[in-house]
Amino acid sequence: MSPDCILVVDIGTSEMKTALISTSGLINDVRRTYPIEYPQPGWSEQDPTLISEALVSSIKELVVNNRDRLNSIRGITFTSQMMGLLPLDKQGKPLCKMLTWLDARSAELVKSLFSKGLIKLEGYQVRILLKFLSITGGAPGFSGKDNISKILWLKKYKPEIYANTNKFVDTKDYAVFLSTGKYITSLDFAFINWMMDSRKKPYKWSEEICGMFDIDRSKLCDIELSTANLGTITAEFAQKTGLPEGLPVINGAGDLLTSAIGSGAIDKGKLHANIGTAGWIACHFPKKRKDLGHYVGAIASGMPDIYLILSKQETLGGGLEWVKNVMYPKEILDKYSSKDLYQQIDVMVGKTPAGAKNILFTPWLFGERSPINNPYLRGQLFNFGMDHGRAELFRSVFEGVAFNLKWGLDIVEKLSRRKENEIRVIGGASNSSQWCQIFADVWQKKVLQMKNPQMASAIGASTIAFVGLGIFTDFSQVNQLVEVKQSFIPDSSKRSLYESLFAQYKELYARNKKIYEKLNKGK
Repeated sequence: MSPDCILVVDIGTSEMKTALISTSGLINDVRRTYPIEYPQPGWSEQDPTLISEALVSSIKELVVNNRDRLNSIRGITFTSQMMGLLPLDKQGKPLCKMLTWLDARSAELVKSLFSKGLIKLEGYQVRILLKFLSITGGAPGFSGKDNISKILWLKKYKPEIYANTNKFVDTKDYAVFLSTGKYITSLDFAFINWMMDSRKKPYKWSEEICGMFDIDRSKLCDIELSTANLGTITAEFAQKTGLPEGLPVINGAGDLLTSAIGSGAIDKGKLHANIGTAGWIACHFPKKRKDLGHYVGAIASGMPDIYLILSKQETLGGGLEWVKNVMYPKEILDKYSSKDLYQQIDVMVGKTPAGAKNILFTPWLFGERSPINNPYLRGQLFNFGMDHGRAELFRSVFEGVAFNLKWGLDIVEKLSRRKENEIRVIGGASNSSQWCQIFADVWQKKVLQMKNPQMASAIGASTIAFVGLGIFTDFSQVNQLVEVKQSFIPDSSKRSLYESLFAQYKELYARNKKIYEKLNKGK
């Protein structure tokens, strides 16, 4: 008899992974891609039609490929990129394209709303900040990328869309709607929308916060736990996808939270880092913690009654992709696959001395959220000269990403009041052994490279579903699904070099932040 399975749909920023996962691990998956659009500086959108088409077609393909296991599928669940905003009308039709987590069009608006007044703390008007902190457990950033900020932008600049909106949904919520016809979000999404009263159960949207900004709470989804059974798929969804009617739908969580579970670092204070296009460094923790100055703090995790302390960073592996596309001519990019080019870059970086001959790269290509909450930041390749070549530039990217994560790591450990000796790494960049060794050397911690690192989010989502359906008794059983591929030991001889470069790295921000604002404000 086939083991129990969960069908997971992981809706990433530019790729959807639809996977069949059993209680023993990944069986197989299919993938779809879709573009991100940048219609104006600071704007980032996606076509929801392409996402819904990818959802249906990928499930259909997975079902066809696994007909012999169809009777073993116990449920379907979803995970996705977070802080996307899609307004739907009363028929569930999108009223515009989805504003993605990269969209910062509301930065100027929210700065004027949240910082008005004479008495300020960390740039916020004190009364507004204290209200957010006391009710929601955090506060929106000035980047304009939080969903409360996007709603306020639509309300001010697209009032007809706001007026005709029946429900605002995030990416995962849209998948839940397409499969069930219900408007439901999960606690983790609601928490970081900064409109939910996090002080007591049952969790509801705050009348006080929404009232302060005249946001209609009826336009927001119902809130349920990640493990909640939302009922079954609709007959229409079953017909489109080939899934059996009556299949249960488990709510799921955002990819940040499911990846945290899928890393296997679920015990108190245990660290993991995710390095994809964007990324973070984080640990699970039983209590709320926050450092507002660096926009690091605890949010609701994918495990009920547990928090995740994290430093969320906007452009990590995406920085390497950008530099690769700039450094190689079109004929090379067309001739070789990205995988082949990244392997060449790995070899090049491995032959280049630590420190990249003192070039510093800052991966702030689309502003930054943490450890610097500043939408005006942009990337730098600093201190390069005639004695530098392509190899040093690429190594500086690897090291710059490691420095940015170390900045967040130091704050996460300060908040958890724990010093850990090892960090699990997941996400596409962790496939690079050279990068993993650089992480170990910069952080001076043992780095555990996980097997199937790009499937961590799907594995975490399946664990949520297994727990929600009672197939797993608790989240510790995620360890049945994950495996360490290789360990990297820090080279203590590089400690002094990297500590010195890291100090200069942070100084680049301190000395240039006013210039960034002058160059990029209003763009």
